[in-house]
Amino acid sequence: MFKELRDEFSEKLEKVSVNLEKSCWDFYTNSTPENMQKYEIAQNEYSDLFKDKKIYEKFLETDKNKLSEHEQKQLKNLLKEFDEELNTGEELKALRKKENEIAKKYNSYIPKIDNKEVTKTEITKIIQTETNPEIRKKAYEAKIKGGDLIAGDLTEFVRMRNDYAKTKGYDSFFEYKLKEEYEVDAVFLDKLISEVYSKSGERIKEIQNKKQNELKKFFGADVLESYHYGFLLDSSREVNEYLKDKDITEISKKMYKNMGYDVEKMIEEGRLTLDLYPRKGKNTHGFCFGVEAGKDSRILANLMNNVLSLDTLNHEMGHCVYDLGISTKLPFLDRKASSPAVTEAVAMMMGDIIKREDVLKDIVPFELLEKFKALYIEDEVSFVSKSLLIIEFEREFYKNPDEIPAELWNKLRGKYLGRFNNEDNEWATIPHYLSHPAYYQNYFRANLMKVQIYNYLKSRLGNITENSSTAEFLDKNLFSSGASVEEYDLIKQFTGREFSADDFISLII
Repeated sequence: MFKELRDEFSEKLEKVSVNLEKSCWDFYTNSTPENMQKYEIAQNEYSDLFKDKKIYEKFLETDKNKLSEHEQKQLKNLLKEFDEELNTGEELKALRKKENEIAKKYNSYIPKIDNKEVTKTEITKIIQTETNPEIRKKAYEAKIKGGDLIAGDLTEFVRMRNDYAKTKGYDSFFEYKLKEEYEVDAVFLDKLISEVYSKSGERIKEIQNKKQNELKKFFGADVLESYHYGFLLDSSREVNEYLKDKDITEISKKMYKNMGYDVEKMIEEGRLTLDLYPRKGKNTHGFCFGVEAGKDSRILANLMNNVLSLDTLNHEMGHCVYDLGISTKLPFLDRKASSPAVTEAVAMMMGDIIKREDVLKDIVPFELLEKFKALYIEDEVSFVSKSLLIIEFEREFYKNPDEIPAELWNKLRGKYLGRFNNEDNEWATIPHYLSHPAYYQNYFRANLMKVQIYNYLKSRLGNITENSSTAEFLDKNLFSSGASVEEYDLIKQFTGREFSADDFISLII
């Protein structure tokens, strides 16, 4: 009974879900009022599907005891969506409308330096390479103005979200999303964070102090300001010189082809769409849109020919190969990644790969490449400390939205990054706070997962970017099962070991 009802409902759900993803893609790639309206219509069509009381009552009548554990989870998630729309549909609609309004305002912001328009990608380049502190300061301030523009809206939005969460029995929207959207146990997450921070905290501080002393020496500054950070003093800057005249899309395509993924063929077949360079009205970050598992995946990015952009492209392509590797024979509800953390683990592993293997050996001289690859540990430390900052800020902000967010951000920036600077709205430039609340803990867990996954792959296949059977191995053993296998079960099934922080901690200390 449940399977028939689920599959009948899924036919309708699939249609509106695909339309919603396509509309979202159109809005993010071109934030016009028309596309915003189409996106809102698609959101409403999706929502309306879960306002059918007759179907809801049929699902309610299902005898859970006759279902498998996985089917019970599917039923629970469906009932949750019905309950949200039937009982709090107008509140959800108001939240979506507010989110879209803030996104449009931020996406339409055009930074200026000395009254000259610049892209956010150009600002990133200035932060990474500019040696003149005055120019750096102007670039940083132009970036922060984007945060200033929406900081008040975000604060109001946090309150709106909390009001909604209280109708569902939660004290904050962060807690609500953590449990209901990502099914993450808060106690387990806290334990994981504590374990990583307690065992690697000294190593983190050591590397942070080293980097800060190098920056002080380079800029001749007794005290570092916010605009000093982000400058590439390490070998990444030299590697960028070798990449500046290269087409990084070709580097990425070649890397994936060496693993057995023919990107050009995917594009020709219409399974993969790439929108990779900045323009007005386009979202300024990087995303993968899994429009239809196994059939249609898309990348929005804002690339330059440098290390950061190559990492970004490889990362988003990692999401795509996962999406396209999911079996189309699965029930629709299972045609997605096992969890957000697992797909992020794969994507992050692919982004890292230029510092773990010899992807750039034909472009970058051997000695420089070895120095560049040696940065991997520092990158891991930097990412974890930043993740902890982002996670704790969001959790605390939702607990007390009356606290001044710039003060909270600066306090936690000191705790996790070892830097106290002028209070500003840098926090509001983190895109996930708007579009993916409580999501960043997925990156943190993924960062641990990816090391465990890569170590296993390495033991089986050697360098994965030099083995054309990598694609087949990943598709068969990790991707094809979609969400039919739970995340921690999948990690154990794939690597032969329970998920833990052990591999990551061994790597960095």
